Amino acid sequence: MDNNKTIDRVLEFAAKFQANIYLDSISKGLMGTLPITMIGSIALLLAVLPIEPWTNFIASIGVTPYLLAASTVTTSCLSIYAAFLIGYRLAHHLQVDEIPGGLISLFAFFIATPLTEGALTMSYMGAQGLFTALIASLLATRIYAALMKCDALKIKMPPSVPGMIAATFSTMIPAILVGLIFIAIAVIFSYTPWGSFAEMIYSIVATPLMNVGGSIWSLVLIVLVQMILWFFGIHGSLVVGTVVSAVYMPMALENMELYAAGTPASELPHILGNTFYSLYAGIGGAGGTLSLLIVMFLFAKAKQNKELAKLAGIPGLFVINEPIVFGYPLILNPIMAIPFILTPIVQLLIPYFATVMGLIPPLTGVQVPFGLPVVINGFMGGGWTAALMQIIDIAVGCLIWFPFFKISDAQMYKEEMGESMEEIAEEYEEKAQKVQEA
Repeated sequence: MDNNKTIDRVLEFAAKFQANIYLDSISKGLMGTLPITMIGSIALLLAVLPIEPWTNFIASIGVTPYLLAASTVTTSCLSIYAAFLIGYRLAHHLQVDEIPGGLISLFAFFIATPLTEGALTMSYMGAQGLFTALIASLLATRIYAALMKCDALKIKMPPSVPGMIAATFSTMIPAILVGLIFIAIAVIFSYTPWGSFAEMIYSIVATPLMNVGGSIWSLVLIVLVQMILWFFGIHGSLVVGTVVSAVYMPMALENMELYAAGTPASELPHILGNTFYSLYAGIGGAGGTLSLLIVMFLFAKAKQNKELAKLAGIPGLFVINEPIVFGYPLILNPIMAIPFILTPIVQLLIPYFATVMGLIPPLTGVQVPFGLPVVINGFMGGGWTAALMQIIDIAVGCLIWFPFFKISDAQMYKEEMGESMEEIAEEYEEKAQKVQEA
């Protein structure tokens, strides 16, 4: 009974965590930046592709500066896009107009950043300003939504005025008040040792979180929580996705900005990042299930496992593992719990220590879209060394899954054989009965 209560509390906490509107707004807002980051990533790859004839060709026709510019106005300005999208998402949750919510959030982010000779500091438009964008967006949109609930602050237009114009006027006073509040915040912080709200956030919030997140054991803990939640049937990847995006994306983007500026991959400062997590934390999906599918395809005796390997194999290559997770099933399966939880952790540690030892360079931070086939996504995210590391990880995953799968498969095979013998006996009895009747 006590165990059931503990499990219920864990599930309840995870459900509340996943349903939190602020975390959901951050998660979906950052997810919404994916098209922009993909444009920048592809442009950067094309600009610095380590094939000399190619780089000479694009340089000779004058394309290189535009590819690098595409990277600059996307990944190096990611905080701008994130500020708008997070405000937009939170405004939707709070049931106020989304576009004003996004625009006010963007203004709050801009006014919170430090000024350099009267102009915005561009370094805060990218990875360095991402935490400021998150916090400023949430605060500005929350204040705006609270003010919008007050009818006395709304300018009401006559019924003859078009609805779009009337809606714009109704948001005017709340928007102005939010703007004045953040202008006041910016002025107050200009007299502090930090010099700006953004500098304070970067010093007190962003830097400690990135320092803690820079430890491999922090990421291992995140993956452990993720897999425990998966074991109980909760989509753990969604629950921890907000933390991974907020803490690890700035590290990847910083690597990417330095790489675009000419820093060699071997000298990039961060080993970890959201790209590192997406490429190695469970290859083929949570639990490293691509390895399980390979073992299942090669060694399964039970007919149901052979069929499942055929059905789930192609989706597994494209990092879609729900067919194997729920079809095997792995949820609440005590025999498979150890490899299900252990495999993605081992698959993280191998490339991490390989990078620490200098065997492979750090990832450049290029953002890889979800759904690319395994190994191809590794090549895009880190070149042939990352692709090779994924292959090694898959092989190690097969070794982890093999003994546990053999136990489970043998049990299923015995059950199938028992059912087959019963069917043969029933068929024999039916034939014997027909002969006697004849």
